[in-house]
Amino acid sequence: MDITIHQLRCFLAVARHLHFGRAAAAMHLSPSTLSEQIARLERRLGSNVFDRSSRHVQLTIYGQQFAPLAERAVATMQDVLTWADTSVQIRLRVGMVVSSPSFRALMGAAVRDFPAVKWEIRHLEFADPSMAIEDGIVDCAFVVDGGVPEPPVFKVLPLWREDRVLVVSKDHPLATRVSVAPQDLRGETIISVQDTETSRRWLAGVPEGITETSKILEVAQNFEEILEMCSAGLGVNIAGASAAETYNRPGLHFVPIVGVPKITTYLCWKSDSRHPGLQELVQLATQWS
Repeated sequence: MDITIHQLRCFLAVARHLHFGRAAAAMHLSPSTLSEQIARLERRLGSNVFDRSSRHVQLTIYGQQFAPLAERAVATMQDVLTWADTSVQIRLRVGMVVSSPSFRALMGAAVRDFPAVKWEIRHLEFADPSMAIEDGIVDCAFVVDGGVPEPPVFKVLPLWREDRVLVVSKDHPLATRVSVAPQDLRGETIISVQDTETSRRWLAGVPEGITETSKILEVAQNFEEILEMCSAGLGVNIAGASAAETYNRPGLHFVPIVGVPKITTYLCWKSDSRHPGLQELVQLATQWS
């Protein structure tokens, strides 16, 4: 697991405030998300960078030695991003967690309407797509309920809405049903994301009453892994109805779920972005919303 610039920024924020709550507010993150980023950093470094108690937070000796290195790394990355912004003519990196016919149609229209833009599409993991925007990996991202970053750091444009389907193995007892209701999912194993914080965030978009009566299997890093595990009969998943077209393959059935809210896809980007290609994409996407 590589150390990310986002983790370094989280570390520096805590080192500056010596308080997780104030550092989280400064980073526009929840305290639990900030704590998870620090925990990941410490696991990668193999040592604690903070001494924590109920009353205070202090840098360890290891953390004191690490702080100037982290500051230089963040400053250097900012120099790289500034150079990239000024040296590349118009390049727009678009992130997406799951694809859909609407996403492909919108991007096809963008490529046709704005030929001067160098378009790049990056597949993102489930783990906090906003980190990819924050760290400059992508300029914007298409995400669905559960992965949407919060304003004011990010702008969020709701786009298309679609029904939900249950993704199951062809041999699953529910595979032959015309449709299922939330009560039909009692006792099922729902395959979710490996990281607990990310899993909790994504499952927050699942209709009430389903997760409370189900077992959550937190093992996947991306949607392809979820599909393979569903196909193997390890559990089920809840997805947008377009998954039946985009991810159709032998061994899987997509059963409509009735009596639940639709799922929404959003376009997200940093509020302070002035990327000309991004503004064109947002204007085009607004026509689709």
